[in-house]
Amino acid sequence: MNIWRIFVSDFKRLKTNVVAVVMILGLSIVPCLYAWLNILSNWDPYGAASTSQIKVAVASEDIGYELAGKYINVGDTVLEALSGNDSVGWVFLDTGEEAVDGVHAGDYYAALVIDDSFTLDLLSFLTDEVSHPRITYYCNEKKNAIAPKITDKVRNTVQITVNKTIISTIVSTSANVAETAMDSEGIQLNPSSGNGNVVDLMIEKFEEADEQLAKYETILDSLILVSEGANTTIGDLEEIYPDFHSALTSGRQALRSLGNVTGSGIGTLSGMSGALSATFGSISSALGSISKAYAQINGNMEDFSAVLEQGGISLEGTKAAIVDVREVISDRIEFLNDLKTNGNFDLVEQAFSADPDDIGEFLSAPVAMETVAIYPVENYGSAMAAFYTVLALWVGGLFLVAIIHTKVHPEPSFATAEIYEQFFGRYLIFFFISQIQALITVLGDVLFLGIQCEHPVMLWFASSVCSFVFSFLMYALTFAMGNIGEGAAVIIMVIQVAGAGCTFPVEVLPSVFQKIYKVLPFTYALSALKEAIVGLYQQTFWKDIFILLLFVPLSATIGIGLYKPFHKFNEMLERNKKQSGVML
Repeated sequence: MNIWRIFVSDFKRLKTNVVAVVMILGLSIVPCLYAWLNILSNWDPYGAASTSQIKVAVASEDIGYELAGKYINVGDTVLEALSGNDSVGWVFLDTGEEAVDGVHAGDYYAALVIDDSFTLDLLSFLTDEVSHPRITYYCNEKKNAIAPKITDKVRNTVQITVNKTIISTIVSTSANVAETAMDSEGIQLNPSSGNGNVVDLMIEKFEEADEQLAKYETILDSLILVSEGANTTIGDLEEIYPDFHSALTSGRQALRSLGNVTGSGIGTLSGMSGALSATFGSISSALGSISKAYAQINGNMEDFSAVLEQGGISLEGTKAAIVDVREVISDRIEFLNDLKTNGNFDLVEQAFSADPDDIGEFLSAPVAMETVAIYPVENYGSAMAAFYTVLALWVGGLFLVAIIHTKVHPEPSFATAEIYEQFFGRYLIFFFISQIQALITVLGDVLFLGIQCEHPVMLWFASSVCSFVFSFLMYALTFAMGNIGEGAAVIIMVIQVAGAGCTFPVEVLPSVFQKIYKVLPFTYALSALKEAIVGLYQQTFWKDIFILLLFVPLSATIGIGLYKPFHKFNEMLERNKKQSGVML
């Protein structure tokens, strides 16, 4: 049979030629090195051992603040917390300017600069105007494409660490404030403000709320009185309470703000604060509905009650809610005055009896998220092993068609060999070398590099099939179209690396790649190898193998069917190449 005779003839010539043997060894090993070196270089780039080499500058310009006779500098506390974090190579500098200049110069991949008013802004929760503490993050995106992704991940970690530190500081500071709230000098963030005492501030806010509610109670009394009369006009209402509509509209936002302040400002003193704040919101909403209903009657009060009833609004119910809330506020004011007079801080001490660090950790992350890994991967190198192994096998096939002739050496005994016999006869030597490539690559992945592999034998089998399919496809292209086929094999490889979801999920790729994703050999090769490396799911492995093997008859059709149409063109191309004197 000519197919077997062609293979035996090729094998005899190779084994008797020292140079050919050396080249076969090179063809068998070089693709393996490509896979191994890339897997090794990507072994654990996101681990602490690797990311700790990435330099990130940190500087605090926080001037701190003296509160209740105690100097507080949260910026320094943050730096101390970061010093115990080994996620990156922290470089602690004296000034923010030095840190930012280092990022511009490329000395550091990123920088974190703590603002000079960081502590003061943090403690602003004790005042009327709350300011957010600020840390500015600078990132050099020019130096490296991947480094910003790593530093961004670190930034999130830092943000969590900082939040825990800040909340712990707030809890500790609040406890200190509560213990010294009765100090005759008071506690002030701004001595010139004159209203820094925390208990006095709470009393003031409650009194403002009560005053605002009293105004609304008067308005509702007027509305109830007017709505009970027939054919009453807007003029009658304004005689009872002038400009009530503007008062009703402009004051609701103030009431909502008071609800926010009381809900957050005395949360540690009374469990009713949250409910009281919510009640403020409900009253504000009801008043808004009343205001809108009034605007719809165009000055005629006859239909006012009907409009309110249609909207489910009750003047009497809203007034009753206001009366109830004013009673609660009166109780709170009495409680705070008693607290201020007698110095009874039992409730405060109970609220702050817990460890500030424990409270800080809970408040910064009140919900614990448990991660359950599905098909866990030990390291990034093992995760990328499938991609680099598949790519190495394709590169190995490229080397074969570039170095070994696909055309059968003319011999008298092969003169009568058919095209298909020449095609399959010469391919056997390609198959033999490609299988050596696959075997060495897999052995190196598992034994030399030590990648995670749940099913080593299946990994070898999948790699063997991949090597067969890849080499057969490239051989068919080259057999039929010569150098054009070699070029086509390179183009197909580039398209597959970009569009087969090798490194990025296919869903984030441009639409053109998403459309061709399912017809690329790499798609099923990667899936089969990942199944063997990380774990099997039902019959996915065998489905991938089956689809890969479908490329074999397609390749044979290309190689045999296009040989004659391209034969004369290939001969002309070869002659012109030789005539050029510079091309192989």
